[in-house]
Amino acid sequence: MKPRISPKNNMLAGKAGQRGFTLFELAVAVSVIAVLVVVLLGRMAVVQQEAERVAVQQTLLALRAGLRMQVLELYASDRQNQVPALAGQNPIDWLAEKPANYLGAYGALEMEKLPQSHWFFNRSNAELIYILNRSNSFAARHSELLRFKVSLRQASATQVQSSSPVDAPEVALIQLGEAGGLK
Repeated sequence: MKPRISPKNNMLAGKAGQRGFTLFELAVAVSVIAVLVVVLLGRMAVVQQEAERVAVQQTLLALRAGLRMQVLELYASDRQNQVPALAGQNPIDWLAEKPANYLGAYGALEMEKLPQSHWFFNRSNAELIYILNRSNSFAARHSELLRFKVSLRQASATQVQSSSPVDAPEVALIQLGEAGGLK
């Protein structure tokens, strides 16, 4: 006669077969999750850098459009003689709405206290400056600042359109130095 296994013993035998994860399986699962987290964080840093670069470029496009509007307004109101005064002005003032990360106008001595990823106007040399996020590269290894200035130069006779006088000044917002190749 076969010995009968009681239902109580059968349940214990079934639980012994379901031991759960082994230590090796747990280590493999944790390793896979860790690799995925590292890849995700690395990709997120790249996306943040690209977002900052695009935001800076969009702000520059708006500033250059504002500069063109200022020049056109001066020409339309027959005040061309005031165009050279644009070179010392804060370009942010030409925008209808200031960027959310614009801090204001500061002197050169206060720059170290300012936060990253923000714009400010340096009153001492009339430069608009963007403070890069230190983890960001923009391919700039020498500077953590993107510096811009309104430049005024006389246009040559070959560059001037037929509708403009030959001695009309050319005004542009230019990038100073080599920081990231933003144009």
